[in-house]
Amino acid sequence: MMRHHFLVGACLSLAAACHAHDGEERSHSEADHGHGHNDEDERPALSYTHWTDQSELFVEFRALVVGQESAFAAHVTRLEPFAALARGSVSVVLRGPSGEERGESQAPSVPGIFRPVLKPAAAGPRRLVVEIEGEGLSASHDLGAVTVYENVAAARGALPEEQEVAGRIPFLKEQQWPIEFATAVVAERSLRPSLRAPGTIRARPDADVVIAAPAAGRVATGGRAFPKLGERVVVGDELARLTPRLEAADLASLELAVTSGELERRFAERERQRLERLRNEGAVPERRVEDAVHAAEEARAALEGAKRRLDQFRRVERTSGGGAGTVPLRAPLLGTVTAVHVAPGTFVEAGAALFRVTDLTQVWLDVRVPQVDLGKIAEARGVSFQGEGADRVVELPAEALVARGHALDPTTRTLPLSFAVDNAGGQFVLGEDCRAFLATGDERRAIAVPDSALIDDGGTFVVFVQVEGESFERRVLRLGVRDRGYVEVLSGVTSGEHVATRGAWALQLAASSGTIPAHGHSH
Repeated sequence: MMRHHFLVGACLSLAAACHAHDGEERSHSEADHGHGHNDEDERPALSYTHWTDQSELFVEFRALVVGQESAFAAHVTRLEPFAALARGSVSVVLRGPSGEERGESQAPSVPGIFRPVLKPAAAGPRRLVVEIEGEGLSASHDLGAVTVYENVAAARGALPEEQEVAGRIPFLKEQQWPIEFATAVVAERSLRPSLRAPGTIRARPDADVVIAAPAAGRVATGGRAFPKLGERVVVGDELARLTPRLEAADLASLELAVTSGELERRFAERERQRLERLRNEGAVPERRVEDAVHAAEEARAALEGAKRRLDQFRRVERTSGGGAGTVPLRAPLLGTVTAVHVAPGTFVEAGAALFRVTDLTQVWLDVRVPQVDLGKIAEARGVSFQGEGADRVVELPAEALVARGHALDPTTRTLPLSFAVDNAGGQFVLGEDCRAFLATGDERRAIAVPDSALIDDGGTFVVFVQVEGESFERRVLRLGVRDRGYVEVLSGVTSGEHVATRGAWALQLAASSGTIPAHGHSH
């Protein structure tokens, strides 16, 4: 059967305080969305969609006729997080000059769907209100004016059927609730012209230390458990110990090397002096003297090397307090162990990286500006950034700029700008890739949608607008500036409409399939 709609004077309007929209009353045929309406009931079927700041209500029912029951199917969604209201109560209230009539449902028939019933006693205009109470949720949805008709014929005459609107995408609440789904209101926001560039979170240069082996040797546990990734340390904490592998086997051989070196030096010095006397008497050529001088210098150098090795061994003994020649490896700053490159018992060479300790309370965001855009960042006005897969957008003022490069990276042809980022909560991870937006102009007001609402459909950006609780439209957008997680919309949507911000790809698939899903409940 053909689908029909009828709008009964209600409109969507954004309330300044709570983003609540007036309800949409729609008349449609029994085949709408595949719902199982009673074919014997000839009253037009109506639907409303209405939002508060806490909840979304999509309600379907038969036109109100005096003395006849109208069963409401109230689909209640808690907006944060976007989910069916599993426990609570829903009341539908008709208010008029003679008082109010009320129908209540104290629990959902299935999670999210409540079925209160109304049986109007008198004809005439009324105001329809749906009241919702649940865990952490209290909302009143004022759906505006409705009419209670004298009979079915009057209802059918007042609510004629209209042709189905082409391009509508059915997407039922039973499809929305189980997946990651959400909507947001299209509204005017303050936006700044900005430049998009890739960014990376890294440690501050003065708060990131690699602890290296001071000598070749064997790494062993110290006075505490061997360090683990993510462990907090303070200045002076002993992370491990190193038993150096020295050039000589023991102290005796080192001392012998010094003694031998001293004897060699003395012999070479005496030989030099002897040859110098002979040269002065004309008995030997100058070349013999030069060779003797060179030999004496080599002997002195060898002696100095032996003394340094002996001194190194003795320093190790003093540093370790006589503890079998081991060197304690201590944390140089207050921070977190961000890398462990060795295991206990490992032999390492001198200079090998063993541990990395980083102060993560403040990190840097490195933004890499392409060469072609350098002319747009003469004066930094701040930056906003968002981690890959993160919902939160972080904004930094111009004063957060701590370093500006003056040489292009020869490979990427980009110039780095570094911004200080507070990370006391540890929410940012070193090496994390980010999408950054450098502000390049002054703020202005513009209609905008969240970045997350955009779908790149073959180079064309589209959004899915929720025209009714279970009905969406695909809209092609013309975009303007991007800033702080939002993008300016020059055409395609209007203020007050709702767009899907999560789950839009599911709508894209539903639109591509061209099939109408079977409804998960009946009326």
